[in-house]
Amino acid sequence: MRFCYTPILVGLLISQTVSVRPAVSADTPAGGTASSPNAAVIYWQAFAALPRLEGEQKTKYEAAIKSTTDPIPDDLQPIMARFDTSLRELHRAREVAACDWNLNYDDGPGLILPHLQKARELSRAALLRARLRFAAKATDDAVADVVAVLKMARDCGSSPLLVSVLVDIAIEQMATELLSANLSSLSPKQLDSLATSLETLPATPSMVDCMRLEGRVFGDWMERFINSEATKLNDPKAGAKVLDALLKQMNDGSPPDANEADAIQRRNLLESLTIADVRESLRLLRADYAELAKIVGLPPTERRGRLVESESQFAETRKSANREDVLRHLSHLILPAIVKVTDREDQLHVRRSLLTFAIQVQLHGPDAIKDATVPDYGPIEYRKTDSGFELRCQPKSADEPVVLRVVTAR
Repeated sequence: MRFCYTPILVGLLISQTVSVRPAVSADTPAGGTASSPNAAVIYWQAFAALPRLEGEQKTKYEAAIKSTTDPIPDDLQPIMARFDTSLRELHRAREVAACDWNLNYDDGPGLILPHLQKARELSRAALLRARLRFAAKATDDAVADVVAVLKMARDCGSSPLLVSVLVDIAIEQMATELLSANLSSLSPKQLDSLATSLETLPATPSMVDCMRLEGRVFGDWMERFINSEATKLNDPKAGAKVLDALLKQMNDGSPPDANEADAIQRRNLLESLTIADVRESLRLLRADYAELAKIVGLPPTERRGRLVESESQFAETRKSANREDVLRHLSHLILPAIVKVTDREDQLHVRRSLLTFAIQVQLHGPDAIKDATVPDYGPIEYRKTDSGFELRCQPKSADEPVVLRVVTAR
């Protein structure tokens, strides 16, 4: 991936220094009509109200948000009070179904996604307050905080981009861990209400949706750039110059090791490219994205093996000096390594199901999920533990089981 959010795909680290430019206004324009309700606008109001903590308050807060289960110091309440406005807006956004972040996909690799880091910051504050509320036996309010976080996580993932879905997954995992640690404190009525709330959360885009959109965003932006550069240069043989300009625009593309014979030959081939060759490289990129979309749309049991095989074959061509492989230069630079991402997606779907089944165990006992399975992934195993119980599912597509631990003993 070569959007400006590439580091997030590697480590889920989102820059906090990018410009913030929400493009939708909640106000009625002069002489116009009121816009439709949009949760994104409300989220931005919540983000704008986030306090800037300093000194001892910052130290205590950052220590507290590192865990969803550790004891919370009593002196954290005054710090959390500073988040009241942001958290009020978070709950207001929960009541609005539509969420459009108004992203400018025409920016291609320059697309900015500042809302993702802000959502992570707000989710940590909301989950910390939920922990305080669970500890104070204010369970209705605590659950409301967690469900609002889950709604925001899904809204982050409403834009079918890999990084948006990854942020959704990360936030949902924190929220799910907090819920599973406190299910035993909920009454049957509260558990039923929670189950209903989980069912009504927005859907998350599929990997197919992500591949199709990212292929279009990259492909369309590159096509415009290539056409513009080709017109300026007015030289059919200037493909190398167009490619260099394209890679500089994307902040990518260092020359290969000059000591490797294949690398030198590959570089020579790249330098001999025509404008038509660069356009062919773009066509191949679009085709590779389309093929990737087909693979990620397979059932999980088939998908992982196909992806591993595809990535292995693709890696072999990266340093090839074969002309056909060199023409896939854009694909080598742009296509995401998606196996780990689809693994995370599989874990997300299984974890969501395990939480739903854990609620049923709390309501009706372990026999309620006897012979239960997570569709497309596998059977569920119930295990009693010293602190409560855990639910396990070993997807056939994964090396390790997904485990949800529920605390019932305090």
